[in-house]
Amino acid sequence: MRYATALIASLLFAGLLPRAANADTIDASLRDMERYLLLYSATGDERFLSRLDTLGQGFEEQLTQQKNAGALQDLWRLYRQTLQQVRDAYSLKGVDLRQAVARTQEVAGLFDSFILAREPAPQGLADELRELALLEARQANRRLLGRDLEDAAERIGALQVKIGERLAALPAGASRDSLLSRWSYLRKAEKPEGTLLHPFNAQVEYLLAHLPTG
Repeated sequence: MRYATALIASLLFAGLLPRAANADTIDASLRDMERYLLLYSATGDERFLSRLDTLGQGFEEQLTQQKNAGALQDLWRLYRQTLQQVRDAYSLKGVDLRQAVARTQEVAGLFDSFILAREPAPQGLADELRELALLEARQANRRLLGRDLEDAAERIGALQVKIGERLAALPAGASRDSLLSRWSYLRKAEKPEGTLLHPFNAQVEYLLAHLPTG
């Protein structure tokens, strides 16, 4: 596992594998999948794992459309192998959850290194919401991940303000009112003692599905 990961990483950083054509779409899928991985690792709730599996099917289809599909699918196979270790940590003795999550994130990081080797695009409202949701999922796993996330808390605060302002600036009407109502519910789920992950994620999914495009 470690050798294969190192080999693919060396190819990526050597520039031997071209960047994915629909990088922004793949990046969004990766963020969503990491969020559900972390929601599952924080709760052990199979519903998050089922959602991750569904997202994974769509992600795999995205990879087959790339000119470099073979290399990307090698990475995807590695990701699925490490994800299985996370599953096993909840069902088998002797599997370390922290180590399993770390390995899965390492492989996801290879996708990131590959996809994000480009000029960063300006973040839209959906991008900011995905970032907020991912940071909250990381915060829920801060002990498991074993690292200080104070910077994340600061970024979360900035995103909360920015997203709220963007939603309030949408054209007046029933659609905006509905989005603002969902945003209000989401904010109530973000409690100082710890975010209520199920209601929080439900509002994230609604908002992502109903945000205006363009």
